Amino acid sequence: MPTFLVTSATGRQGASTARILLAQGHKVHALVRDTTSPASLDLKSLGAVLFGGGFDDVASINAAIKGVEGVFLNTFPNLQDPNGESRTAETFVAAARAAGTVKSFVVSTVFRTNEQEDWSKLKDDFPFLSLYFTSKSSVEKVIRASGFTYTILRPGWLMHNYIGFATSYHWPDYPTKRLITVSVPREWQLDHVDAADVGQFAAAALLEPERYNKKEIDLVNEWFTFDEVAKLLSDTIGAEVKVKYRTLEETAEARKQLPTIERQLYASGGHEKTHPDGSKLAGYGFKLTTFKEFLEREKIEIRKTVGIDA
Repeated sequence: MPTFLVTSATGRQGASTARILLAQGHKVHALVRDTTSPASLDLKSLGAVLFGGGFDDVASINAAIKGVEGVFLNTFPNLQDPNGESRTAETFVAAARAAGTVKSFVVSTVFRTNEQEDWSKLKDDFPFLSLYFTSKSSVEKVIRASGFTYTILRPGWLMHNYIGFATSYHWPDYPTKRLITVSVPREWQLDHVDAADVGQFAAAALLEPERYNKKEIDLVNEWFTFDEVAKLLSDTIGAEVKVKYRTLEETAEARKQLPTIERQLYASGGHEKTHPDGSKLAGYGFKLTTFKEFLEREKIEIRKTVGIDA
């Protein structure tokens, strides 16, 4: 059986990828920051070989990539270092060349990364968004130019963004007041996909690299307005989740503290060019998770997030 390297292996995308590969009897090298964390130990119990180290730990990367055939790469932007994410990708490509066994890369970036040819041109109007997508785009360029067989996955809004501390980056009042405050028109819809489904595509591309070679796949299953999101959340957790739509003045003030608002302003400004859904992914043969199914599966964690359960 072949061996694969999964980066960010304790994250939801990486963990899903690793679990699928392990369940099919393949060997997995899991690159994790903390080899003693419960999530890491869970992967180890399933048969993964753990390698501790971050994306700047070249020695750990070289050790983890030794003997593998394919790499699942899921990197993160460094907002203090605009070139940090692309350097990480270059480090993995260099390690793969040195290993001599790697045949393919599967990289996860984010939906709409390819929507602008040059995101830096938007830096005056959307400085955070320009930095974020320029970073993601740079990773894609490194992988395309690597010479390896490659697949690029671009997940939409990951459903677990309604869970845990990360929600405060988008909606500070959601954990304490069950209030989602946004700066988009009421009719605007947000793309959704489950990280577990990203894992399905990543594992498949690692196992069939020629079939997925040079495919760049937007992973979006469903679209919802925020009113619809709130209704689904409310029905699931048994408590009301509300939505507030900011005025222009409120948006200008909130933007000083929440740069992530730029995603909403970009959208409401008519910049978005595509609106794919799960029907475009049906040909790959996967059962994709609906948002309603996700909420039911994660109900306990969502209730904890909004303070219903301890």
